[in-house]
Amino acid sequence: MGITALAFLIGEWELDYTVTRQGNTTRELRGTGSIRYALDDKYVLFDYEVRRKADHERMGQAHGVFAWDEKAGQYRYFWFESSGAFLQATASMNHDDTLVMQWQGANCTQIFHRVDADAMYLEMRCPDEDLLLRVDFARQIGVRDGTD
Repeated sequence: MGITALAFLIGEWELDYTVTRQGNTTRELRGTGSIRYALDDKYVLFDYEVRRKADHERMGQAHGVFAWDEKAGQYRYFWFESSGAFLQATASMNHDDTLVMQWQGANCTQIFHRVDADAMYLEMRCPDEDLLLRVDFARQIGVRDGTD
């Protein structure tokens, strides 16, 4: 185990959002994301920006840090948003291509699931908020992750 198990996340990504809240679904957001190793490959950083499709107005930015907690035998995730929000999660690998996360202080479960070398999705379910968020990740054309 360890941080190298997250290699499937590494890359430059185009993001396509589907948000379902209280039965209403919208697909009005797109974004870009960069996921990379940092500090001698001990951490994985996730930076993203999301924009409205219609007018390209920036709706937010965030920075995430994945760390492997050797003592607990699990991943820790720290999430910082441009809105000022800060969240934490713990996570574990379900399979070689699925990372399951539980957000602290919120009844939300999030997964990252690898579809193939150039695609994955993030799905977040928050039943208390009647929210389902799906973000489809497509590798940016011409950008490789360096793990091949």
